[in-house]
Amino acid sequence: MAAPAPSNQNPTPNPSANTSLSRKTIKDIFLEHKLLALDKLDKAALEAKNSQKPLQQVVVDLAMADRVDVLRILSKEWRVRAVDLAEMDVDPDVVKLVTEQNARRHFAIPFAKDDKTLLVAMADPRDFFISEDIHLRTGFDVQSYLALPEDILRELNKVYGMNSSVSAEDMVKGITEQIPDASDGSISLEKMEEAVDVTEVDASAPEVERIVNAVIVGALQMRASDIHIEPFETKFVVRYRVDGVLREAAFQIPMSYRNAVIAKIKIMTNQMDITERRKPQDGRIQVSAKGNPVEFRVNMVPTVFGEACVMRVLDRASVKVDLNKLGFHPDLLDRFKGLLRKPYGLILVCGPTGSGKSTTLYAALNSLNTPDTKILTAENPVEYNLTGIVQTNINTDIGFTFADALRAFLRQDPDIIMVGEIRDKETAQIAMEAAMTGHLVFSTIHTNDAPSAVARLHEMGVPTFLISGTIEGVLAQRLVRRTCTNCAKPIQIDKEAEAIFKKYAIDVSKAKLTKGKGCDVCNKSGYKGRLGIHELLMMDDEVRRVLMTEISSGPIREAGVKGGMRLMMLDGLIKVAQGLTTIEEVFSATQ
Repeated sequence: MAAPAPSNQNPTPNPSANTSLSRKTIKDIFLEHKLLALDKLDKAALEAKNSQKPLQQVVVDLAMADRVDVLRILSKEWRVRAVDLAEMDVDPDVVKLVTEQNARRHFAIPFAKDDKTLLVAMADPRDFFISEDIHLRTGFDVQSYLALPEDILRELNKVYGMNSSVSAEDMVKGITEQIPDASDGSISLEKMEEAVDVTEVDASAPEVERIVNAVIVGALQMRASDIHIEPFETKFVVRYRVDGVLREAAFQIPMSYRNAVIAKIKIMTNQMDITERRKPQDGRIQVSAKGNPVEFRVNMVPTVFGEACVMRVLDRASVKVDLNKLGFHPDLLDRFKGLLRKPYGLILVCGPTGSGKSTTLYAALNSLNTPDTKILTAENPVEYNLTGIVQTNINTDIGFTFADALRAFLRQDPDIIMVGEIRDKETAQIAMEAAMTGHLVFSTIHTNDAPSAVARLHEMGVPTFLISGTIEGVLAQRLVRRTCTNCAKPIQIDKEAEAIFKKYAIDVSKAKLTKGKGCDVCNKSGYKGRLGIHELLMMDDEVRRVLMTEISSGPIREAGVKGGMRLMMLDGLIKVAQGLTTIEEVFSATQ
């Protein structure tokens, strides 16, 4: 790309001129040039303050003024040439003459050069010290140009990746367009063999790192819980699990990068053997997204077409949630918090894999985590590190089981113990003995509802007196998708829905059913985010009386309902009537 010719009429400002040029604010300049009326400028200024973006960028983002007019006015006022980066192809090698850290810190990006001069686009070209810093670090004379901040960030993200302001699709497309016949993000098997042989792409190649970054960026943008990277006979597919549903990525990685991408992910874990392709491997990756640490639990499995990778997204922010924000009905939340105030006993959370059991337990532990409380957890594996809580990894390969951890915990003087899962008689019995000896014990168990959890313990062979004497409550839960608040519209209650509500004694006249039409916010699905539906079995005298005569889920359920237990289906339908989710989601989760 030819560099723009320097203009003598618009020289780069010197330090002495910098002072006079900076006296007017951007708001003053826009008013003086009659770009916007005062009321609109005040609105834009407030948005700029809230979003912490420069005013000129907010004016463009809100479509209050054309980007060309904004650049022209500021260019004239500041006596510096402007450049529209959106209309240019920036050479990545030129960009990398300034380090990513300095470029992002200064909001500046080199976009062209000759033998002695570096042309740099800046959000604020009036700042002489930015030019001087770049000059000292690169040895080039710096010629400053004005550009919009978002344009600068977009170009930086194309080169360096790992920022949510550029879509993963655009990042991958920029790479795949360099491969013959791959402009649509894919490549035919025949052309791939002619263009780049699979074995010739090295994991250390810059484009491989950018592809992996793009895959991770896509997961963070979509708030995915898992990334699935899967090889098939003629294509290499990336899928994201969002709100419990798998969605194929908008991009496709060329087959020629199949082995290199998998090898790069292995290298990033610092734990996997990149030469081993015949057996499963596990590892972890940690990245920083907008200053927040995000971990990925990585698992590789060999398949007939290569290794498949699944990366579980472990966002630490998700375990700092408040119990009040998990979707509990107010009266059920009060009862559950009452359980947490018990001095001892066993509290179980049950449900299938992916139903949010761990998040609920972490939220409960966070509410109890105080300096005067000793909390120990045994997990397989420890997914989140919780400050103030002593956590232990279970390792069955060396014979260290949940039961072994529990025995050791009892000698550590704990107040509260959390066992990742009860899956056998030995673990169940030790957990209950710990509950009987003055400890509050939390755990999970894989059953479909709360009464079945009690029956499952009996099937394991746990004595009835231990079950009835130690369990204080069992919380069963599922996750359902929330109706997207951005595109939700009220809908009429049809006869089928009305019959369902009447069956569960829900007042139809007060129901406010909604359904998402589908928008860009929810990726056209009509749903955004998830909430829990629950049932809480409290071990009152009636339930314990039933346990001493017959341990079966049916009688236990009847006794629980008499004591005030709301069935999970009913809890879900109440949330449908409140407009939080849909009947289809509740039925899908509970039946």
